[in-house]
Amino acid sequence: MGQTIAEKVMSRQNLAGEDVAAGDLIDARVDGLLAITYQHIRSAYRRAGFPDGPPTVFDRDRVFLMNEHNQPPKTVALAQTNLQSRQDAGRLGLANYRSEMGVCHQMMVDYGYVRPGEFVVGNDSHTISYGGINAVATGIGSEEAAYVWAFGELYFTVPETIKINLTGRARPYPFGKDIILHLAGRYGDAFGQGYSLEFDGQLARDMDVAARLTIADHAVEVGAKFGLFGADDKTADYIRARTDKPFTPVAADPDASYAQVIDLDCDSFGFQVAKPFRFDNVVPVHEVAGTRIDQARLGSCANGHYEDIEIAARMLRGRKVAPGVRFYVSPASLPVYQQCVRDGLIADLLDAGVQVENPGCSICQTPGIVLNEEVCISSTTRNYRGRMGGVDCSEAQIYLASPATVAAAAIAGEITDPLEFLDV
Repeated sequence: MGQTIAEKVMSRQNLAGEDVAAGDLIDARVDGLLAITYQHIRSAYRRAGFPDGPPTVFDRDRVFLMNEHNQPPKTVALAQTNLQSRQDAGRLGLANYRSEMGVCHQMMVDYGYVRPGEFVVGNDSHTISYGGINAVATGIGSEEAAYVWAFGELYFTVPETIKINLTGRARPYPFGKDIILHLAGRYGDAFGQGYSLEFDGQLARDMDVAARLTIADHAVEVGAKFGLFGADDKTADYIRARTDKPFTPVAADPDASYAQVIDLDCDSFGFQVAKPFRFDNVVPVHEVAGTRIDQARLGSCANGHYEDIEIAARMLRGRKVAPGVRFYVSPASLPVYQQCVRDGLIADLLDAGVQVENPGCSICQTPGIVLNEEVCISSTTRNYRGRMGGVDCSEAQIYLASPATVAAAAIAGEITDPLEFLDV
């Protein structure tokens, strides 16, 4: 019997040296650990009897310690955590320590820290996004991350796989968000619970890497363990532009066994919007058209790519953000920000009245509280109650949509079909 992408990679990582199948429990070697929110990892070591932090590291080249969630730190406690991370990175000789503005997941691919065919874990749920470049990746807890830090391995159950064949025409604007929102609306936000999702089909091969990263990133929003794409020339070009390290892509066997196969004609639907307060509360954009907005946001690990910002800048060129609307845009990393500056996109956004934020994860929650009486449309990851203001703002209305839909709403002052502003 053939193997899925997840089964192939986990067979290679199995410390027992045997091929595995869905349902097997294995002790797996990891290729890399993303470590963020370092205070949680350090607390795990303190509880284990190591008050001075990790005493060792399994491989100083394969632990990627980043302070991006707290950069710059907003409290004394976070500043102290950042200091401890710098000190521990120096003490342990970590080769890949970063304390810069940006989203860790974009930074992981920007700096070539994760590559096709690898098995990578991180103490953040959106670690799953690396499946967009053919890496088997998933989020783990901070206690687990502390263990991996020291030993480079962890127990995993090999998941069953759902194959999703994407067909239809490639769009001249980012459409990945609409695809995953449509899937969530059609099948629910738990249809992938515990599964590996393999995205295939002609459209999956036609779309760019940024769109693949968006879909893989959101696989966790439908409960998946992994969200995976195959590798092709686009993947290889993307990786080789960022690192000269070798990589070995992995493809599923033609006779691999799947728990379910979903065929999705992406020409059968257009722009999608998730209404408050669930990722799967999805409707076509026309059903919520006319909804007044107070705030719009574009960024995050899901949609802070260059391509996402480019479409907003293109739509805003010669136009203005609607009076009374605050439109926040945050590139996902410093390299993305620099490319946007070089190509004039930031100037276009500023001319239109956009408030450009530093790269980072803060776009998902701050800047700018969304009050109970306000409405926000966002290309970020989640829209549950209090996501953008805490328990005191649990009635704030947060809609999720693709970058084009967000930009169109910012121009119109209300949710609208972005085709009105797209030259396609």
